[in-house]
Amino acid sequence: MGMGKEMTFELLEGGGNAFPEIMRQIRTAEHEITVHMFIWREDRTGKEIARELIAAADRGVKVTIEKDLYAVTLEYAEESQRSLCHRPNLRDRFNISMLELVYNRDLMKKRLRTSRSSLYMQMKEHPGIAMTDGVRTYDHSKYYIFDRKVMILGGINIEDKEYYCDSKGRVYHDYMVKISDPDIVAQFMEKRKDPRKKSDLFRVNMKEPVSCFELKSSYLEIIDGAERELCILMAYFAPERDILSAIKRALHRGVHVRIMIPRSANYMDDMNKLSVSKMLGYTKTHNSENSSKLEVYMTDRMLHSKLLMNDRRIIVGSCNINKKAFTKLDELAVVVDNDDSPFAEDIRSSLEEAFRNAECVSARGGISYNPVLAAVETAVM
Repeated sequence: MGMGKEMTFELLEGGGNAFPEIMRQIRTAEHEITVHMFIWREDRTGKEIARELIAAADRGVKVTIEKDLYAVTLEYAEESQRSLCHRPNLRDRFNISMLELVYNRDLMKKRLRTSRSSLYMQMKEHPGIAMTDGVRTYDHSKYYIFDRKVMILGGINIEDKEYYCDSKGRVYHDYMVKISDPDIVAQFMEKRKDPRKKSDLFRVNMKEPVSCFELKSSYLEIIDGAERELCILMAYFAPERDILSAIKRALHRGVHVRIMIPRSANYMDDMNKLSVSKMLGYTKTHNSENSSKLEVYMTDRMLHSKLLMNDRRIIVGSCNINKKAFTKLDELAVVVDNDDSPFAEDIRSSLEEAFRNAECVSARGGISYNPVLAAVETAVM
């Protein structure tokens, strides 16, 4: 489909491009706004979005906020250790302590500040804001809808580290997609009502109102459909056997496969490195010709993107390649043609720049990781 040629689609690369556009859409909305979010921290960015939504509600815009309680452990286990919407219970506190022990030991001695945000209370009590935030829906998708005319979806949570950098100085690489077409927005809303409805554009994992998990098969379609080129950018990468087999088939067909992971992920870092190390080991062992077709890249940026691209198609959204993302979490992605549209060209340009600025790791021995932690992380994910 060629809708991208009509500028229906716009790539918003990084929080520096995404958040100003999100705030502009909030400020210009006239009738209704929907915010569906996984992580929403109480930091500068989180507060600014909240203020803009309150201001929109004050001028008569109907605001609907859907915030997953499941994210509370991640919100408190790193960065500002503050959630705009949630307070952790005892089980959450235990999980937070475990995450801090493994990934952020410098935070373990800090007392969690769990008092309610005044901005949260304003949103919760505002007559023009309908807020659902008390349920663990295991919904990892992130999207905004403005007046049923414009939607923005992708992988970016509401947090400072996506806008600026994280506490360790890592700049995030991530994508949101802006879609400006009421008919496509209506198609998405129908898909949310009944995920079984076929959509050329949207792929979802949803448990309610009916179970529908499409992302794994969609990723397999992209991999199996590759003829010359396959690019995979993935934040948390632990491919199961069928995904690995599909990548190996692509290599046997002579497809040039490029996989990028973060050099130092905020979570699941050893799992990432184990996964790509195994792939490099396979190609070296089985076929030296195939090994030349596989390139593994590590970027110093915190790669938070979830994107696959072959010669003909591009899929980008919130879904990682691991068992939890494919079987437990609600996820969302958009699929478009890899054609001559400005949107596809922007994605290709972004990918080439990312690969130019990353290191190609050609040998399995060039990747170091803790095998015990990698095994535990893989089992958890």
